[in-house]
Amino acid sequence: MKGKYPGGMTLTQWRRLPFAIRHQLVGLALNAQFRYWRTCADARCRRARACQDYTCYWRRRQGLSFEETMQVRNLAKPLEKILWIGSNKGSEGRPLY
Repeated sequence: MKGKYPGGMTLTQWRRLPFAIRHQLVGLALNAQFRYWRTCADARCRRARACQDYTCYWRRRQGLSFEETMQVRNLAKPLEKILWIGSNKGSEGRPLY
């Protein structure tokens, strides 16, 4: 049975991951959801038809206007909520999606 967390993980598997790894997996899931690989500057992402680096999301968001950024953040809220499941430390200084 495929889980509802990025990578097909179950709740138990997700809770055991460190926050930094979860942050990266959520970034990759958002890249896939928004299909950012289609116009990615990195040729690896276009060939694989999936972003290979979670920072693609942040590079893309950097060039957006405020209104576009808020639209993307609203679309990312469901995945952002699962980021905090089972987290009690290690999230200091991490940007929100």
